[in-house]
Amino acid sequence: MNKSFQIGGTIIGAGQPPYIIAEMSGNHNNDLSRALRIIDAAKDAGVHAVKIQTYTADTITIDHDGDEFLIKEGLWAGRNLYELYEEAHTPWGWHKAMFD
Repeated sequence: MNKSFQIGGTIIGAGQPPYIIAEMSGNHNNDLSRALRIIDAAKDAGVHAVKIQTYTADTITIDHDGDEFLIKEGLWAGRNLYELYEEAHTPWGWHKAMFD
C-alpha cells in the first residue's frame, strides 16, 4: 500500500521526507508567553507542526485523593492527578494567540 496525503501542502507518504511534530505538553508552565516562545523555537528548528493538548482537569479525571489518583514518585509525588492536570493544562483561551 503506497498512499499519500497532504498536511498544509506537505506531502506525507512513502519516499517523502519525515514530517516532524514537536510536543509542547505542559512545558509552557502555565505561561502563554512561554508557550509562544516554544512554538517559535519549534518553527526555528524546522518542525512542521506542534502538538498541543487542550483539556481541563475536569474533562479527564476527578478531584479525588484515593490511592489510585495519587502520584507516588517524582516531581508530583504526594499530589493527585487532578492537581497535576489543573496546573499543566493548556487553556482553550490560548488557541487564538498560538494559531495566529
